Amino acid sequence: MSVQDLSAGRLLAKNAVRLRAFVRSRVHNDADADDISQEAYARVLARSRATPLKDPVAYAFRVALNLLSDQRRPGAPDVNEPIDDAAASDAPSPFEVLDMKQRADLFTRALQRMPRLRREVFVLRQSADLSYPEIAARLNISVEAAQKHFSRAALEVRKAVDMERAR
Repeated sequence: MSVQDLSAGRLLAKNAVRLRAFVRSRVHNDADADDISQEAYARVLARSRATPLKDPVAYAFRVALNLLSDQRRPGAPDVNEPIDDAAASDAPSPFEVLDMKQRADLFTRALQRMPRLRREVFVLRQSADLSYPEIAARLNISVEAAQKHFSRAALEVRKAVDMERAR
């Protein structure tokens, strides 16, 4: 994920309530407002990957207006038409994807700041699901050292997450 994607995503997230209120004032129900707002965000995030945007928030409002206009055109699908459950997607929303990417980036930065041995112990315990004795044998350290490195690494990751939440 590029810096442009992150900054566009953060700006959109900060202005989510404004955009939804803007759309809600022009449609008949909350579900339509949610759908149009989400579609606008998805299009803006997709566009920001291809081309840097000067003002992603203004672009999101413009996209929302265009979607509202498209909805009113003759031949446009009826917004009150029932949704086909088979067509529903279990895919995460653009906000969920952005949140997951930001968390992964935060986690990666926290790992990169750790000393090499601590990072290796943490990765072996979390990703490879090895026991402390297995980690100790693989890295030629004591079981107690493996436990110590893991607990310190977990503490560092927790601090990084807590600091991010405090922002």
